[in-house]
Amino acid sequence: MSFEKDVLVEVSSVLGNVPAAFTCGSLFVECSVPDAIKLETALLKKLKCGIIISRVGAETAYDFV
Repeated sequence: MSFEKDVLVEVSSVLGNVPAAFTCGSLFVECSVPDAIKLETALLKKLKCGIIISRVGAETAYDFV
């Protein structure tokens, strides 16, 4: 699987059916702040890379570094 597909599978397993998509290499997920932190923790464990998160309206943006 590609990196993006792996990440989207993890999003679904942690948060269920929420709007999530990649745009220009950043992952955007429509979720609450507590869910955003929960997802960040799961992604850090799975991917073992740095993640920068920011809020953009009702969405959270995840940049992988």
